[in-house]
Amino acid sequence: MPWNITGNARAVAAIARSLASENPPHAYLFAGPARVGKASLALRLAQALNCEHTVGAQGLAPLRPDDTADVAPCLQCTPCTRIAKFLHADVQTVQLEINDDGEPKTAIAVDQVREVERSVALNPFEGRTRVVIIDPAHLLTDEAQNAFLKTLEEPPPHVVIVLIAVREEKLLPTIHSRCRRVEFRLVPVGEIEGALAADGVEPDRAALLARLAGGRPGWALEMARDPRAFERRRAVLETAHSIVSLPIHKRMSLAEKMTEDFRSDREAMYSQLVEWAGWWRDVMLVQSGAEDGVANADMLVALREDSALYAEPQVRSFIHAILAAVEHLRANVQPRPALELLVLEAPDLAVSAALGA
Repeated sequence: MPWNITGNARAVAAIARSLASENPPHAYLFAGPARVGKASLALRLAQALNCEHTVGAQGLAPLRPDDTADVAPCLQCTPCTRIAKFLHADVQTVQLEINDDGEPKTAIAVDQVREVERSVALNPFEGRTRVVIIDPAHLLTDEAQNAFLKTLEEPPPHVVIVLIAVREEKLLPTIHSRCRRVEFRLVPVGEIEGALAADGVEPDRAALLARLAGGRPGWALEMARDPRAFERRRAVLETAHSIVSLPIHKRMSLAEKMTEDFRSDREAMYSQLVEWAGWWRDVMLVQSGAEDGVANADMLVALREDSALYAEPQVRSFIHAILAAVEHLRANVQPRPALELLVLEAPDLAVSAALGA
């Protein structure tokens, strides 16, 4: 595939058509779940806008809408390779800044937006188009969003802006109205497995990772390329499996550690809780006789243990509690009480016995 993106063919086609159009947009909103290719396609867009071999991109003669192949980046020329390595002077990524203590801030502030406004006023330095990627855009403060409105409404002709958001509802309606929205969705297992195989992953491991990915090719590729990441995932699931056997004081200690982890890396804790929810979803599938549908097939023995020990209403209730905790944390409730409440709501063997499990 010319764009070298796994899945979300409609999103890729939408970008290609927009570049081939007579009046391509100057601002995009890439919206959808985490790790499905939004950031990758944003870089491909930046490459297409600056590639030495593309035809019809910003600043060049427009193509007919059906001639989209010529706007795909070659991925081989100097601009394409420099953009891929985050070395291109005209491609700027705005992310969460790091505090003095080494922890990421919780929002993208207005000062960062002011810096973007200064940079986009300059002509391109080594390419033909300046590209600004804001990721995650849903963590822009309201003040920052309001400050950014004029730039979005009247960007210089040599500038393209890409906002990447998992929670687009956090963006102001005035931000939405100034962007071309491109929707991303979870990617089918077969496409992820094929991408892993093309990346050199051996077949059995590719099949397992594609199944575990939950539609997120970025997650699968990270796991395939970093054995330590796969080990961390297994440790997270071991905790999901063992939490039910912990006495109260150890559950509280776990909540304390999770609070510390949350404060140092919020997104990692959100991912951990989603993995927990996936574990107990698999437990429910085993209970219902649908083992073929479990994601964590490499831990089927432990899943069978939990499915036999705990009543289905308890399992369902805990899944809801995990997802509610994620929402509460995203809404900026105090993490310590939220996580303490969560660990206390884990299934209890005594209660399960009383329910007749």
